[in-house]
Order: sequence, then C-alpha cells, then structure tokens
Amino acid sequence: MLCPVECVERKRLVVGAMSLGSRRPITLLPMPQSTHLQSVEEFHGPYGPYQVSELVLQKIWLEQAFDVSRLRDQSARSIEVEHPGTWNRLEGPDFKGAVIRIDGVEFRGDVEVHFSQADWKAHGHDSDPAYDGVVLHVLYYTPSERVTTARTASGAELASVALLPLLWYSLEEYAGEDSLIASTGVDLRPEVDKLLNFSLAERKRRLIAHAEHRWTMKVHYAAQRIERLGWARACHQSALEVMGFARNRVPMLMIAERLSLGDLASGIHSAEELMQIGGERWRLSGCRPANHPKLRLQQYLSWVAEARDWPRRLATMRDQLPEIKPGPRYDDWGTRTLRGELGVSRLRKAMVEEVLVRKIGGPKADTLVCDALLPLLAAVEGGGAFAMWFHWNAGNAPESCAEALRLLQVLERGRTPMGNGWLQGVLGSKSPTSRGASGAARFQAHA
Repeated sequence: MLCPVECVERKRLVVGAMSLGSRRPITLLPMPQSTHLQSVEEFHGPYGPYQVSELVLQKIWLEQAFDVSRLRDQSARSIEVEHPGTWNRLEGPDFKGAVIRIDGVEFRGDVEVHFSQADWKAHGHDSDPAYDGVVLHVLYYTPSERVTTARTASGAELASVALLPLLWYSLEEYAGEDSLIASTGVDLRPEVDKLLNFSLAERKRRLIAHAEHRWTMKVHYAAQRIERLGWARACHQSALEVMGFARNRVPMLMIAERLSLGDLASGIHSAEELMQIGGERWRLSGCRPANHPKLRLQQYLSWVAEARDWPRRLATMRDQLPEIKPGPRYDDWGTRTLRGELGVSRLRKAMVEEVLVRKIGGPKADTLVCDALLPLLAAVEGGGAFAMWFHWNAGNAPESCAEALRLLQVLERGRTPMGNGWLQGVLGSKSPTSRGASGAARFQAHA
C-alpha cells in the first residue's frame, strides 16, 4: 500500500545520475563521478508532482534510515544488516561487500537498490555476470505476487526487501530533509544576492512565502505521523527526532521505535544505554558539547521522568492558541507589535512550564516547539497557528542564517526582531525544492 502522498500517479524516467538539472541528487558524502543510469520516480504529493532519484533510496539504505527491526524478505525471513556495504558510485551493484543475516545465516556480497522488482530485468542485471555477487535486492515498493522473483545471470534467486512499509516518512520528506542538511552549513550569499534585487517589502514577502511553505509541509508530515502512530507515539517520536537535530535524526528515531515514552519514563534506561541503540550511526564529528546527543538524551529522560503525560499536556495547549489566525500582512508581519498581539510570550511560558516542565529551555526549547510541538498541534487543529509559529522566538540556527537576514535588512532594532519565521524563510530560500518567488503551485516539497 502506498503512502497517501504517493498514491496517485507514478512515472518512470531514466536519466544520467549527474544530469538531473535542478533536481540534482543530494548527498552528504563526497561521491566520485557516476557512470550509472539512475531511475527517477515521479509522484503526486500534496502540492503537485515531485521527482525522487534512486540515489535517495540508496542513501536511506546506507544510513539504515528505516525501522530495521521489521525487515523481512519476500518469504517473511528475518533480515539483519551487519554492514550495508560500501556505496559504489561506479559500474556494478550499488553496494559492495555487504554483510547480512537471513534467518540467522550470514551472507556476504553485494546489494542492489531499485524502486520496483521489475527494474532488475529492465536494467539488464539478470544477464550481467557483474551482478552475480548480489545477495539482497532492496526495493521501494512491495512486489505483487504476480511479479517474478529476481535471479542473477547464474540462476540464483535473490532475497528481496521492501522499504516502503518501514519508512518513517514519505520519500518526499527524506529527499527534502537531505537538501536542508546539506544546505545549512554552506554559503547563503547566492540566495541573498538574488533577494537583494528586490525591494525590502518584496524580500519580506518572499521570505514569508518560503516560511509558509515549510510550515505547511511540517504540519502535513505531523498529520501523517499522528495517523500512523496515534497522538502519544507521534509526540514521542517527533520530540526525540528534533532533539537529534538534522545530524542525528536517524539514531534518535531508532530509539523512539525501540522504546516507548513509558519505557523511557520508567527510569531504568540510561543515556549511555540509549546511545548503544544508535551504534555507529551517531554523527559526533564537529558536534558542539551542548548539542551532543548523549546530553540531549539525558534531557529527554529527565523531562519524561517528571512528565510522562507531556503529550496530554501539549494537547491542552490548543485552547491557548489565538482564535484569530491572521494571514500575512506584509507591512507589519514579523514585528514585535504583532508578536505581542498573538500572545507568543504567554504561550511560550506555558509551554516551558507546563509541557517541558522546565527541563528544556532557551533556544533548544524554541527549536523543539517550532519543529515538533506546534506542527503537531496544528495537525489536529486543521493547519492553523502559522502566525504563532512564524512569530515564535528563533531556536538554534546556523550562523549563516543570521548573517543572511542582516544583509537582507529584514530585521529592525526595536520593531522587527529575529524570529522563527524569518529563520525558516531564509532556510526555505536555500532549498532547491522551494516553490520559488512566484509562489507557483508546482514544486518539490521539503520538510
């Protein structure tokens, strides 16, 4: 069964892996020039068509960014991944030297990644001896019973696994999040230079449009998570994910899948024990001490130990959201005056005291509220609260974002303070999946 985002129409395109135009594949790892032909799937998302390269699936496999505990092959045999293999960007199988266990039996060999089972034969792998070493066929879609199992040129039948039922979000969000992870540490001057061609009022309008797009997608994905997991589990998973920031989302989500909120609130699990669940997937290089995942896990354990019912407490915050949800008024949007009218300070104080029980504060709390808690609330309220989210205090942000806003002269001392919305707008301007200045309906989505 397809995700709601991806269930209307699919098209198959085959293009050069490094010639995707504006939809270039995103990766956090340096890659050699590829001679592969990469499939690209076109889906219909909530905002129109978007395309995803097979490279996104390969990245998901490389990072094991899915619920590995439920990995089964087409014969319902358990699959354990000791090593996903070395990512091969040249000719031949996508991953070399993988180590997997099928029902406890170890296999060493290669892994090939495709959208569907039919791609194996369509790409000629069934007659290519270079693929005889493949021991696992990783797919996006679950094959139908009518589709023939893939075989190598030597006649060996391949075990296959489908990722779609195991993913934490749609491919649209995986692809979009990668683009933002890649963008937050790089130079924003090209985007600033483009925006400086417009008047100050137009710059603000465009940043607000980028921010609104990001808000809408965050709410959309929060709604999907609530539908799949229920309110409490969605809250638990979202909070842990955000506390991992972009660099450590995957191991944090692994912890959320393995242990419930109640498990962590019981006091029997330490941060050191939880770090072991993430194993080698933690990205610690260059991590500031205040953002170290072990510290974040300690904070979460302290939080849930005192307020294991924090999802219920968060739900009560709906009554404190302003009844009036103003649309963007470009002359005063983002100002201190409008922030006061919305009651941001009052709700922020209530969030920190009643939901977070003062265990998390400052910019860390603001990041958690803006990236998880407010989108969750809006998802059950029908998508409102954009104004509150936009005017909320800015959380943790790359220094390049603050510098970009300074150059754009958007912020004004005493009148237009730094806020979450301006931060989100400049992040949105960087993303190659942004809808663009015109606000056109067709764009690739990002989270």
